[in-house]
Order: sequence, then structure tokens, then C-alpha cells
Amino acid sequence: MRSRMEKKMTRMWPLNRLLYVLVGVCLLGWVMNADGADTTARKKVLILNSYHSGYKGSDDAVEGIRETLLRALPETEIQIEYLDSKNNSGKEFDGKLIDLLRFKYQKRHFDLILSTDDYAFSVIEAHGADLFGATPVVFCGTNSFDRSRLTGKHGIVGIDERPSFKATLDLILTLHPKTSNIVVIRDDSVTGQLNDMEFRKAAEQLRDRVTFSDWAGLRMDEFITRVEKLHPGSVIVYFASFVQDENGDRVSSNEALRRISTASPVPVYGGWEFNLGKGIVGGRLLNLREHGAAAAALAVRVLRGESIDALPPVSPSPNKDMFDYNELRRFGIAQGELPADSIIVNKPPGYLWSHRVEILSTISVLLLLALTMSFVKLVNSRKNLQIHRDALMQRNEELEKALSKVKVLEGIIPVCMYCKKVRKDEQSWQQMESYISQHTEAQFSHGICPTCFDDNFSGKKPKQL
Repeated sequence: MRSRMEKKMTRMWPLNRLLYVLVGVCLLGWVMNADGADTTARKKVLILNSYHSGYKGSDDAVEGIRETLLRALPETEIQIEYLDSKNNSGKEFDGKLIDLLRFKYQKRHFDLILSTDDYAFSVIEAHGADLFGATPVVFCGTNSFDRSRLTGKHGIVGIDERPSFKATLDLILTLHPKTSNIVVIRDDSVTGQLNDMEFRKAAEQLRDRVTFSDWAGLRMDEFITRVEKLHPGSVIVYFASFVQDENGDRVSSNEALRRISTASPVPVYGGWEFNLGKGIVGGRLLNLREHGAAAAALAVRVLRGESIDALPPVSPSPNKDMFDYNELRRFGIAQGELPADSIIVNKPPGYLWSHRVEILSTISVLLLLALTMSFVKLVNSRKNLQIHRDALMQRNEELEKALSKVKVLEGIIPVCMYCKKVRKDEQSWQQMESYISQHTEAQFSHGICPTCFDDNFSGKKPKQL
């Protein structure tokens, strides 16, 4: 008995081992898949923002980055480091900032670094290897980026924030053919100087047609005084990141633009979308939200496993023709004169949209009236139907009563051709009047017709049948 059990167990042992191996492989695969999913889904990204929270331009770029990253990789952990270079500068600040970044991030791991604007990229360029090792970098917001800065470098790609000044200047001369002077209002910061270099390249090709005036680094009151004295034939191009007031305090780009545009008797054009709706007519504008989204699209490709060095080192910014309806109307610029596919903000809605409340209210009242009329017709129809039904039932009862009094004689009735009696059976005959009265509700009364009277009472001999 024991020998037979041992043989049976021996035969089952290989099968058990096989089952254990299969279960172990499945568990191992499940663990590896879970770990793999976790590593691919939960990426850590650091955004180095050159400026401060609340600065419209970089805030727009960051929002474009966040939207695109989280839409593609929802589990991404995003941390933002504000470098505040608009309010601080100099070697001492730079040194302390680098020490702070080293202290905060020397033991932190990130899957990718995103930098916005020039100062953050300069930090990466000079100290990236020391601060973040070989972590891949995607940059955006760098003004008129010099591609030679990437020579010999690996693991860095980005979007060039290059304004379309040439396209905007050509547009100005098309919309305002009598323009003889173009005034540039800008700040004298590093960013302002970089943008001015790009503007001068575009303006150089037009110096035989117009003159250019460079107003850089003036105080708010000085700008206003000069702007108020401009005459027709002048146009302003505005790309100041900030303006100082008479107390030396900084006025934001959009607030300064609002004051300047209000005081200006001539049109104001710009280079960045975040100034649109704040006083510029428009132009071929750089949309920093779209700019940040384009940079994030590159970051997503890297985070999903593409080699960063296989991507284009520098991609152009997606600039678009954009205009403010209020400024177009203020200076009498027809929409038909704008480039095709132009985007117009602050455009009033059409008649249907602007009167949507009145239209919807009218439609609602008409529908309510129609519903009420239908309901009234339905009630009346039900009443009429009941009346006709009652009448029909009454008529039916009358007919039934009438029919109940009618007896119908059917078949062939044998009648004597002489006396007109009806044969009841083979031996008996019955008067027709009696027969009919017996089989129907009819009653007879007797009289004498004129012919019979003459035949029977006038002395004439009756006719023989």
C-alpha cells in the first residue's frame, strides 16, 4: 500500500513543481509590471522660472507647460522654483542663488528640468551639471536664442522665443501706409536689450522707408509726456517688461502699457500676446501659453522614452497674427485688411448671441402658448368626443328598441292564387292577414278599395279570374 502511494506522489511531483513555477512567474511579472507602470507614470519635473509668481508672461508659459504635461502624463509631479530675477540681479545675488539651489536639490532626483526665460537657462548652462547632473533639460522663453550655445552639449533641447518683429513692421506699413516714424518703447534690462537687438535686425531692412526712435529706460511720466506729443504718421512698438515710476518703483508691463496707450494719439503695436487687450492694436504675437505648451510637448516625448539628443535642438516659437477689436475700431482699421486667419479678441458677439436672452424668452413664450392651445384643443376634443359618444349610444339604443319590434319573414311563402290564403302545412290554410300578424308585429285594419266597391256593390258582374 505504501509503495503504491509513494509511486503516485512521485508521479504528481513534477506537475506540482510546474504549477509552482508558473505561479511564481506570474507573480514576478505582475510585480515587474506594477513597478514599471509606477516608474513610467510618476515622473518628477522641476520648472526653473526666471521670474516671480504673478508675472504674466512666465505665468502663461508655466500654465501651458502644466496643461500639456498633465494631459499627457497625469501622474507627473511638478515643482516650480522661482528665481525672481526681475527684482534681483548682480554677482552677489547669483552666488547666493546657486548656493540655495545646491542646498535644496543636491540630493533630489528629477526626471527632467524645464527652464523658462533667459536667466533660468543661463543658470542651467553654467551650473546645470553641478546642480542636477545629467538630468535632461527642455528650455523655453529664451529671447533670440543663439544656437551656438548648444555646441558640444547633450541632453538639452528647447523652443526659441523669437518675436516676429519683421512681420509686425510689414503689417504696420500695410495698415498705416503714411507711417514715417516708428517709436520703440522698451526697458533697458538684459531681456529688453536682447529684444532690441532682434528688433534692430528687422528694422534695418526698412530704414529707407521710415525713421526709428528708441525710447528705452524712461520713467513713466517721461513716457507719457513724449507720447502725448506724437502726431499722425507715427506708430509705437511696445515691448517693455516693466517701467519705473517717478519714485523708482516698478510698474508692470501691462499697467504701463495701459497708461501709455490711453495717452497715445497714435496706434501701439507689440510682440507678445500677454499685452493684447491691454492697449496694443496687435501684430504677429508670441503667445507664451502656446510657447510653454510646445516646450512641454518636447518634454513629454523625453519622459516617454525618446532620446533627447534625437530631437531638434531648437524649435521655432508658434507666433500668430492677433488683434484687439477695440483698438482696431479706435483707429479705423477694417478687419478685411488683416492677414488671413487672424485672431481678434474682444470682438462683440453677433446679433443672435447678444440678444440670446430676448430670443430665448420669446421662443419660450411661443412654445408655452402653443402648448396651452394644444391642451385647450385636446380638452375640447375630449368634450366633443364624449358628446358624440353619448349621442351615438342613444341612437344605438333607439335602433335596438326598433329592431326588437321587427320580425322578419324569410323564405318562400305559399299563397293561394285565388283566395290569397297562406298554406300552413299540407292540410291547413290560413288567412294572409292572420298569418302575417302571427309572424310579425304588424296589425291589419280592413276597408274597401274603389275598384272592389264597384265590382261588388254597383250591380256589375264581378270579373272572373
